[in-house]
Amino acid sequence: MFPWNKQFPFDQKGFTQHINKMNPKEVENYIQSVMKNVFGEDFTQSFPFQGELTQNEKRGNTAKKSSPEIFETNDFVYVKLPVSKDDVGKIKIQHTNHQLIVHNYPNQSDQNKYLLPSPVKRKGAKARFIEGCLEIQFIRLHDHSISEVDISY
Repeated sequence: MFPWNKQFPFDQKGFTQHINKMNPKEVENYIQSVMKNVFGEDFTQSFPFQGELTQNEKRGNTAKKSSPEIFETNDFVYVKLPVSKDDVGKIKIQHTNHQLIVHNYPNQSDQNKYLLPSPVKRKGAKARFIEGCLEIQFIRLHDHSISEVDISY
């Protein structure tokens, strides 16, 4: 039989006591170092859904400028982008049912894609510049068609 408890530190008292004494920032740093050792230095490209902690550290001060506020109501999905009045004319907006694509934001020749919280209609979207923010309004797609899936076994 393979001696599992001798190969891994998870059941050893010293390891668990050390982890319990760490603060959350130290635990995050430990996990990031393990991930770098296993997946390589640029592992974040393979894992797009990182926590807020690593995204804010990676982006630095640009996180506030380029991160939009996205929220939905019963009938609409809203996206608010902080933009200067001079840059509004340079921005190009496109979208699919599930994704917003913004060209030339936050910098010239940048392209950012943002996932929308619910599907939106192809037509009827509006964009307006109000008080330093570009507000984009989409009409939610209320598609209640349900399909049944057979289970094979």
